[in-house]
Amino acid sequence: MVLCWSSSAAAEEVPTITTVMENGPGAYRINVVFLSEAYVASQRETYFNDVAVATEGLFQFTPFKEYRNYFNVYAIWAASQDSFLSNVAWGEEPRTYFGEPGGLTSSSEKVEQTVRAFLTVGNPVVAAILVNDDRAGAGGVHSNRTRNRFIGGMSIGTGLLHHDPNITEPIYRRTVIHEFGHALGGLSDEYNGTLVLAPGQTESNFLGSRAINVTTETRREFIKWNHWVDPVVPIPTPVFLAQPTAPGGSFYLDSAYADKVGLFEGAFMFDRGWYRPKLHCMMRDSPSWEGSYPFCEVCREALVLEIYRQVDPTAEVGVAVSDTVTVFSINPPVPVDHNLQIQWLVDDSVVPNQFSNQLEVTDTGIGYGRHTVTVEVVDTTEFVRKDSEGLLVRSVRWQPVVFYPPPDFSGDGKVDFDDFFMFADVFGRAKSPITERYDLDWDGRIDFNDFFLFADAFGGRISESRISVELPQ
Repeated sequence: MVLCWSSSAAAEEVPTITTVMENGPGAYRINVVFLSEAYVASQRETYFNDVAVATEGLFQFTPFKEYRNYFNVYAIWAASQDSFLSNVAWGEEPRTYFGEPGGLTSSSEKVEQTVRAFLTVGNPVVAAILVNDDRAGAGGVHSNRTRNRFIGGMSIGTGLLHHDPNITEPIYRRTVIHEFGHALGGLSDEYNGTLVLAPGQTESNFLGSRAINVTTETRREFIKWNHWVDPVVPIPTPVFLAQPTAPGGSFYLDSAYADKVGLFEGAFMFDRGWYRPKLHCMMRDSPSWEGSYPFCEVCREALVLEIYRQVDPTAEVGVAVSDTVTVFSINPPVPVDHNLQIQWLVDDSVVPNQFSNQLEVTDTGIGYGRHTVTVEVVDTTEFVRKDSEGLLVRSVRWQPVVFYPPPDFSGDGKVDFDDFFMFADVFGRAKSPITERYDLDWDGRIDFNDFFLFADAFGGRISESRISVELPQ
């Protein structure tokens, strides 16, 4: 799919959007949108190759690999007049499409305007600018804005990738994944640094950070990721400098608890006073240019929970009514490595042996009158141990679902005088188990409203009862 959007700037190429990966309606998926910055018209193929490398790397990495069906990916192409920004003379203003050579901020009006020209307002978006500049570096920011559901933004310098892809492609992929941790999950950097906590300062003094994976708290019971910490792991968790593997080699951090979640000092650009969950993590470091450490258990959990904040597996539901059966359905995205648990309930009672995406209901199965139909969807992933918001357990309810008795009281498939005489005998009587079949509007009374419904059907053939279904809640 390639769509165009007209621009008011005559000197600029009209932006186009291309579908890279599409797994469902944009309103019910996280939409990753790559945008080109500082690519000239002749570098269009280079840009789309950079997008392909980023997309492949991102969705080969846990947990995005397991939840790739929860994402769509698009690439917006808009040519700039200048290519590598490092070739622009010092002091000159680079002529780029978005004018953001230094990186992307989630409040960029032109970025948002360009994205929303193609994607509906309200669809959750992570915007990723690929900057064709070997000086650009990278950055990512999670947005707390909900008006247009821009979850976050990131920028990646791609110039180095073009110098020697055999060396720099792994670095580029890792950078995309790391910055995506910021933009989607609100994860903090876990680097050591030169910052120093002032006396009395705690993480509450740094409200600009969501601080999901970093903390100044050292009391075990109050550590936000305590549900991942084994009781045998000491708090704080000891770290030491390991000997180099070869003479003249560099020292590296190690710990007897390197494979455990604990409280390791050094994070958020502080050497002292700030702590991270694990010795190594994608949000901290890389073992080599060729590989990457995975997200630690705490970061991975935060990312999965954020995916479910944006994607409701019960959002796509439907109901089909026919003469013989009413079918309720749900169409959730499904993780790659495991199935979701789907359970149907009628009047709050579990429907046994019914775990599919559909439930068929008939009046003979549940009886005339008002009912409720509910579907529950649960993700039992081991990636999440604590779901205080209940994001992994969702439900939707249709209420009321009303099956009205048919006006064929004699059961011969016709509405005729036999049925009229039977109806006349109970007209005006109170509703009871014997007379309820004559209460055609199911309001508790057998009155003229029921008579008018009977009159409308008189002379016809009736095979099944009528049904009404309210929109799901």
